[in-house]
Amino acid sequence: MAGGLSMTILEQPREATAGSAPAPAAFRAIQVLDALAAHHGPATLSEIAAAIPLPKSSTSNLLVTLELTGMVRRAATGWSLGYKAIEYGQAVLGSTDLVAEFRMAVNTLPTLRRDTVLLAALDGSEVLYLARHDGQQPIRLASDIGRRMPAVVTSLGKAMLAALPAARLDDMLAGIGTLPRPTKRSHRTIAELRRDLDRVREHGYAVDDEQNTIGVTCLGVAIPGAVRPSAVSTTLLSQRVTPEVRAQLVAELQILASRLAPFAVD
Repeated sequence: MAGGLSMTILEQPREATAGSAPAPAAFRAIQVLDALAAHHGPATLSEIAAAIPLPKSSTSNLLVTLELTGMVRRAATGWSLGYKAIEYGQAVLGSTDLVAEFRMAVNTLPTLRRDTVLLAALDGSEVLYLARHDGQQPIRLASDIGRRMPAVVTSLGKAMLAALPAARLDDMLAGIGTLPRPTKRSHRTIAELRRDLDRVREHGYAVDDEQNTIGVTCLGVAIPGAVRPSAVSTTLLSQRVTPEVRAQLVAELQILASRLAPFAVD
């Protein structure tokens, strides 16, 4: 996703507004943090104010207050998230048994432990990366923890979408305008996506066959029974994917997903 603050790829209506929130100022402050998180690099006051949207004077007051708490910081060319945000993020992950179990369980699986493995949750129409196991691959292929990607172009996302109740999936797909197409292999239509999701349900795993990055293949499996849709995946160079390698990786991803299921109920 390119830099910029208007980054919604699968359009979903926001139910909450500052006017409906019990504490509108707190709501606006969170909107500022969301805008900065969506921006690649420092954002100017004008960009932040336009993204919320809010007058520059009000946005400036929010930024100064957040700066005092360490949640944002001034940069030479604008504003960025502060290091306090990292502390909060790590505290969330540290208090989650799912992440801790993921880190331990991956190392017990003979094939997966050598490869790049990801744990993610579905947040709206995007995948949010929660944890990563780097393995022993010579180059790094995985996304950073905390990064978001469109669900429809990732194996993690498609595994979770396929596991959604039919009504919830229909509601989500109904709000899609144009599908993101990072590569020529990405789905062009909702009909193509639905056929892919049918295959995911049939086979028990999802495949990102260079739909996100040319030369890279990902295999994903949803965690069964997760209260918040979650999934695990492995990422590898496409040239490594043989039928034997695929079968072994899928089998171990399914084992991993089953082991994580008891920890995905909160």
